[in-house]
Amino acid sequence: MYGALLGDMIGAPYEFDRGGKTKDFPLFSKGSKYTDDSVMTIAVAEALLDAREKGVETDEERVKRLLIDSMRRWGNKYPYAGYGGRFRCWLKDTEMGAYGSYGNGSAMRVSAAGWLYSSLETTRKIARWTAEVTHNHPEGVKGAEATASAIYMARNHASKDEIRDYIVNEFGYDLSRTCDEIRPGYHHVESCQETVPEAVTAFLEGNDFEDVIRTAVSLGGDCDTLTCIAGSVAEAFYGVPIGMMAECQSRMEDDMRQVMDRFDKAVGRFQRHSEDSFGNEELVAAMKAAYQDNSKESFIKVLDLIAKRISEQGQFVLPIQMPQAAIEMLGDLDKVKGGDVVQSTEEIHMELQTLTGKDGKVWYAAFTDYNEAEKGEATSAVNQYIKDILKAALASEEKAGLVINPWENPIYLDKEMLRLVLDASKPHNHIFFDVGDITKLDVECIVNAANKSLLGGGGVDGAIHRAAGRKLLEECRTLGGCNTGGAKITSGYNLKARYIIHTVGPRYKENDPRCEQKLRDCYYNSLELAKENDIHTIAFPAISTGAYRYPADEAVAVALFTVSEWLSENEDYGMAVIFSCHDQKMYDTYQRAFRRFHMNFINLPPEKYEQLKPEEVFAFSLAEGGAMGSPNEIIFVREREGMVEYLVSYVNDRINQIVPWLDTFDCGIFGKVSGVGKGWKHVDLGAGNHLFLRDEIYDKVNPKFKGMQPSEIYQAWRDAVAETVLDKE
Repeated sequence: MYGALLGDMIGAPYEFDRGGKTKDFPLFSKGSKYTDDSVMTIAVAEALLDAREKGVETDEERVKRLLIDSMRRWGNKYPYAGYGGRFRCWLKDTEMGAYGSYGNGSAMRVSAAGWLYSSLETTRKIARWTAEVTHNHPEGVKGAEATASAIYMARNHASKDEIRDYIVNEFGYDLSRTCDEIRPGYHHVESCQETVPEAVTAFLEGNDFEDVIRTAVSLGGDCDTLTCIAGSVAEAFYGVPIGMMAECQSRMEDDMRQVMDRFDKAVGRFQRHSEDSFGNEELVAAMKAAYQDNSKESFIKVLDLIAKRISEQGQFVLPIQMPQAAIEMLGDLDKVKGGDVVQSTEEIHMELQTLTGKDGKVWYAAFTDYNEAEKGEATSAVNQYIKDILKAALASEEKAGLVINPWENPIYLDKEMLRLVLDASKPHNHIFFDVGDITKLDVECIVNAANKSLLGGGGVDGAIHRAAGRKLLEECRTLGGCNTGGAKITSGYNLKARYIIHTVGPRYKENDPRCEQKLRDCYYNSLELAKENDIHTIAFPAISTGAYRYPADEAVAVALFTVSEWLSENEDYGMAVIFSCHDQKMYDTYQRAFRRFHMNFINLPPEKYEQLKPEEVFAFSLAEGGAMGSPNEIIFVREREGMVEYLVSYVNDRINQIVPWLDTFDCGIFGKVSGVGKGWKHVDLGAGNHLFLRDEIYDKVNPKFKGMQPSEIYQAWRDAVAETVLDKE
C-alpha cells in the first residue's frame, strides 16, 4: 500500500493544478503529507486484516460491519484530513447508510483488496464490498473493482497490455487517450469515471514507479487521489524504491505504521519485529567467527552464506537517517493532539544511513536483524531484500560499498566483493526431469504448449487466461507455415508459477524438415523470452507429442539438443530447465535421449592407442571376427567432462598395450575369451560379442541385465553403462 500512500502525499501539494501540469517538480516538500486518501486506505486495510484474522473474510455482512466501524473510527480520529461533505456526515452519523456516491473515494481506498486475496474473482468481490458501504452507485463500485483488479494483475506479473485489455473489456473505461491528450483539458473532478481511467493511463505510460507518480501529478485536477490510485497499481507492478518508502514512513503516524506492519506481514513482504532474525542466524555466527579469526576461509564462508541468503530471498535491515528538521519537529509532539497536521520549517528528506571509515571512505550500512541495529545509536529502519541492498550499494558511485552490522563484528564489502556475491548468488545452468503435473512444480515459469486448449479453469481468472491464449494463437497465425514457434508470456494467475509462456508446437508431418525447425523454435523462443523477463527456472512439457503426434523419441532429442545449445550460448545466465513428463514412459524416453546426448563416438586408429590411458578405461566391448559386430571390433569406454566417450577401434598386435589383463584372444567365430585380469568382469553379449567391466562398474551395471538374453544385453549395454557413469558423476 506504500504506492497509494506515496501517491496521496506527493500529489497533495499540487491539487487544483497547483503543480503547473508538469512532471518536473520537487518530489517531496513541506506540503507532502497524508490526506483522507491515506487515512481511509489504512482504515480499509485494517478492516480486511481483522476479517482475515477473525476468519470471516467470506461473510459479506461481517466484513462490511468491520469496514464501517474501521472507517468511522479512523475518520473521527483524523477529522481534518480533507473528507468530502457527505462522507463527513457519514462519519458522524452512525445511523446513516450508503448514500449512492460515485465519487473516487471508493477507488482511492481499495488498494489492500488488490493484495490480500489469491484470485481475481475474490479480489473483485471484496473490492465491491469496500465500496458499497458508502459508494454504492454502479460507477463507484466499478471504480473500486477496476483499481483492485489492476493491482491484483500487476502483482501477479500481468503485462501492461493485459491489464489495459482487461480494464477496457470488463469495465468499459476508455484507455485510448494518451496523457498528453488528457492533460490540457483535465480539471478537478471527483468522480470515479473521470479519475480511474486517467490514473490507469498514467500507470500504463510510466516507465518506473517514480515516473508513474510524476506522470499522474502532471495531469492536475484532484491529483492526490488520482496519484494515489496510479501509485497503488505502480507499486504492484514495479515495487517502491527504498528511499521513497522511508519518506512515506517518516510522514505517517505511529498507528498508521502499525497497520502497515500488519499488512506487510500478511502479504509476506516485510516483518518489522525486533525479535525476528530474518533467518540470518547462521550468517551472524559466521560473521562473528570471521571477525575474530580474520582468516580467508572464514571470510569466504561469510560471502557464500550471503549469496545463499540472496537465493533464499533473505532480508537485511536498513537504517534511515533522520534530518535535523525532523528532530526539531518531533520535539513539539507532546503538544500535538490526534488529527492535527505537523509541519516542518523546511523540506524534509529521509536518506539511507552511511558511515565514514578512518580512511575517509563512505559506506552504506545494513544489519542482519533489528537486534543488531539497536546495538548502536537510535535510528529509524526499514527492511529490504539483501539482493536489492547489494545492488544499490554497487550502483552508487559515491559510496565505497556496504558494511554489515557495523556496531559489532562488522563485515565490509567493497565493490569487488559485492560483485562476487551477486555473481555467486546466480543459479547455475542445469537440466532436471520430473514426472507429474507441470502446474504443481515450484518454478518461476511453466510453458504451455497450446493448440486450442489452455491452462486455467472457469470464472474470471480462467477467462483472462483463455483470452491470452486466443490472442497468442492469432499472433502465431501471422507467422505462416504451421503457425508455430511463436511465444508469449502472461502471468501465472492462480497457478504456482509466477509466469506462463505460451507457445504452439508443430503438427507432425513425416519427412517434413520444417517440423523439426519449428519445434526447435518453440523451445528456443521460450527460453529467450524467459531471459528477457529475468526468469531463471522454467518447466517444459513434451511439446507436440500429444495430439500433434510428434514421435516421442524424435521430439525429445530436439528438445534436449535445443535447450543444451541455448544453455551453452548463455552459460553465465543461470537457468534451471525442468522437463516435465506426464508419465513414466515419457520420463524413460527423456532419460535414454539424455544419456545418448552425452555419448560421443570417436574413431580411434590402432596407431593412436597411446592417446588412451589404461586407467581411463572403465569398460570395453569386443566383437570376434564374424560376430554381429564388425570383425575384431573393440570399443573402449571412458568419461570426459560429463560426456561418455566410446572410442571405436580394431584389435591388432598392439592390443595388449591397452588391455594387458587379457592374456590371450581367440578371435575366431564364437571363440572363448580367457585371461580376464584382476578387477574386471566379463559379460556375454552372445554371438561372439563380449563386454568387459571394471568391478565397481560391473556391480552397478549387471543388475540392469537381469532377465535379459545375451542378444538383448547386446542392444542395451551402451545405455546401461552411460546411465551408471552419469549417475555416478
